[in-house]
Amino acid sequence: MSSFELIQDVKDLLAEAINLAGSITSEKIYVIKETVTGGGPLGGGTVSSPATLLPNATFKSYDAKLFGGTMLAGDRVLVSDNTTVINQGDTIQEGVVKYIVINIDIKAPTSDVLAYISQVRLK
Repeated sequence: MSSFELIQDVKDLLAEAINLAGSITSEKIYVIKETVTGGGPLGGGTVSSPATLLPNATFKSYDAKLFGGTMLAGDRVLVSDNTTVINQGDTIQEGVVKYIVINIDIKAPTSDVLAYISQVRLK
């Protein structure tokens, strides 16, 4: 099985899980990446925070023992496909609730990323 086929399987399975567990009124999940343009070494510049929809992303339950004691009350685990890169420090928004990405487990048995599993914390 090729990487492309595995990536497509991950996307299809996440989409199926969302369709089974969600509804048309379910809140969408977005990643917000903050970028600063201009400015200098002393600061300034213009901050932009575009929100990108994560169509194949879902929150899942977790076992706190697997995270080496880094999970706190209110933390969640987000599983998303490889369409949008998730980085530590990114903001995840579901409805009006915002989370910050604390830790990321990149599932990439080769150089091709299959999925991102992100530990997020209320912002």
